Amino acid sequence: MISTVLRVTWLGLWRDRVALSLTFVLPLLFFSIFAAVFSAMDPDGLRPVRALVVTDPEAGFAAEIAWQLSGEPRLAVETVPSSDRDAALKAVRRGETTAVVVLPPDLEPSFGGPPITIDVHADRANPLATGVVQGLVQSAVAAASIERMAFNGVAPVASVRVIDALGRTGKRPSIAFFAAGLGVMFLMFAVAGRGSILIEERESGVLGRLLAARVGLGRLLAGRWFFLAALGTAQVTVMFVWAALGFGLELFTPHHFAGFVMITVPTAAAAAAFGLLLAALCRTRAQLSGVSIVVVLTLCALGGNMFPAFLMPERLQAVGSLTFNAWALVAYQKVFWYERPLIELLPQLLALTAAAGAFFVTALGVTRRWQRKGGLLS
Repeated sequence: MISTVLRVTWLGLWRDRVALSLTFVLPLLFFSIFAAVFSAMDPDGLRPVRALVVTDPEAGFAAEIAWQLSGEPRLAVETVPSSDRDAALKAVRRGETTAVVVLPPDLEPSFGGPPITIDVHADRANPLATGVVQGLVQSAVAAASIERMAFNGVAPVASVRVIDALGRTGKRPSIAFFAAGLGVMFLMFAVAGRGSILIEERESGVLGRLLAARVGLGRLLAGRWFFLAALGTAQVTVMFVWAALGFGLELFTPHHFAGFVMITVPTAAAAAAFGLLLAALCRTRAQLSGVSIVVVLTLCALGGNMFPAFLMPERLQAVGSLTFNAWALVAYQKVFWYERPLIELLPQLLALTAAAGAFFVTALGVTRRWQRKGGLLS
């Protein structure tokens, strides 16, 4: 009897492909993603930090420090002349590089005197990289001073001053990141769950009666889409308002609020259409529940909702950049951290709008296939 029960139970699990995937495939998938991400933080897997070094070739001691930095494998250094200092600072403010090391031409070691002060203008959105640059600059100063120290007998003292490139020390990038990341993640879960209304109406026969009344499948699906998009917009708004009131996120300024609205509406529309697509592809509510967990968690892990994208290897970042939730996170970061003009959100907004349209059209095509087969009239 026990063997019979075991056999029947195993056959039930084997026939339920979603449950089987949740049991075996999903843990392996997430292990692979997290292992790929955090293995990049091992000493052998660390990617070089991008940095600009502002100095002149004839700057003497400053040029020696720049030469030491250029040979450091943990840095991807580009040296720019002092005349391009403002352009370099603008690059770090736009997120195009992680740090700018400013080495004045008149920089000289002072043996026994005041310490050498070197400014590092850094993007504090990546605190790990900022610490790496600061330590390597101090190491480069020490290496450049070895020969001079042999003649003077005293080592110069180097003071590396890290300056927030955006000039706003009160900003908290982690709050903006988690508000956007978690807000979009739970948005995807919410609309995927509410998308089950299509399956419920199909199973109960309500959907068949609505179609028989000539409501039209396109209009019916559009109505569900608009409702889910409105629900998702409200959900993300609550998340950001709570982050603003409780944790100091700068939301209630004209620039930030306008950017928030511009991003949230197409993001919610894309997530709602994606939820309808998942519901159209699944035959039962239990199947939708399992599939949505697997798909949403995978997209969130790849898209950077769970941890910052700069922790990921470059190949994983490239894969994640194809997800619509990653486009939303990039847009939120542009507004709340880098203070970009709203016109620069256009690429992400177009991508999110295109994704929303593609998901909806595909969902409509799948449901019409069911209608032709009679699956919506049961």
